[in-house]
Amino acid sequence: MSSSSTRACVLAFAVLGAVGCAQAAPPASAPATKAAHRVPGEDRSLSSEEQRLLAQGETVVREHTVEHDDHRYVGGVTYTFVDAPPSELLALFDDMDAYKRVLPRTKHAKLVGVDGNDKLVELAQGNSIVSAEYTIRVHRDVEGNEVRFWLEPTLPHSIDDAWGFFKLSPFVPANGESRILLTYGVMASVGPGLVREPFGARVRAAMLSVPQRVRSYVAPGRRALR
Repeated sequence: MSSSSTRACVLAFAVLGAVGCAQAAPPASAPATKAAHRVPGEDRSLSSEEQRLLAQGETVVREHTVEHDDHRYVGGVTYTFVDAPPSELLALFDDMDAYKRVLPRTKHAKLVGVDGNDKLVELAQGNSIVSAEYTIRVHRDVEGNEVRFWLEPTLPHSIDDAWGFFKLSPFVPANGESRILLTYGVMASVGPGLVREPFGARVRAAMLSVPQRVRSYVAPGRRALR
């Protein structure tokens, strides 16, 4: 099995808890990252139907798949209302315990460096059988309520590539009640060939569950317990 295929297995098993192929060692050379770290469709406006669903308390999900060479990148963009001020939501990115609670199957989160306005956060995701370990660079826009993240290729990593963003913005739905809209986007490589087929959809679903996990974590009743 190629190193890319094995790293795709590691990602799938770490996020989903699946079993069935060997764990990969960190690759000898880092894959190229996406220069702009953009997620397809992230700038598209919400439709009337999507706004109606948000007003009913639902999460809007737009799935995206990108084919590049022999690799498939899966992910998407989600929208949901959260009952917390932007300052509290942005503080989550400084809280290593919050990473463990809102990212699926995260066993370990550690701040391993600061580079200007960027934080380097080491993550381990998985179970007792297999674990994916890698470091993300977390960049906060100091002039706005937006955080972008991407795989740090200069540090050991057992996944191929991943990147995304969190954006907080005021939004007034049809009922006139101002809310905080959390927009979250993510893309990750699920590898080449047949490796991606059994796991791509499930990896995507797990990644796109993050906004609901954030919403639960900052819910007023839960905040009182922390």
